[in-house]
Amino acid sequence: MNAPIVYLVKFWVKPGGEKKVFDWLDGGHLQDVVAQPGFLWASRYKLAEPDKDGWPGYAMIYGVKSAEALRAYFASPATKRYVQERAQLGLDPLLRMDRNWGTLEIAVDAPAKAA
Repeated sequence: MNAPIVYLVKFWVKPGGEKKVFDWLDGGHLQDVVAQPGFLWASRYKLAEPDKDGWPGYAMIYGVKSAEALRAYFASPATKRYVQERAQLGLDPLLRMDRNWGTLEIAVDAPAKAA
């Protein structure tokens, strides 16, 4: 799954808060983000190591069509709505987040294996 732009959201969840956080993420948030103009796909990974306080980590990786589409998303009402949703649901004390984005520089596929 390649995309010209990837948006990376690394986040750590306070132990005991996983159900509440993932109910929100999997209950519509992820699908809503991917439905935004220019978004192509999303994947979530569980990180191998927790943070220094033992909070388990995850990474959401979104494929985006262009930098312009990502900038439009950042300025959209959707991002403001997500901030409000997290606050209303009491998720902010359960999450630590780090966001970044970048452009595809190289993609290499594994060689085909002989049958």
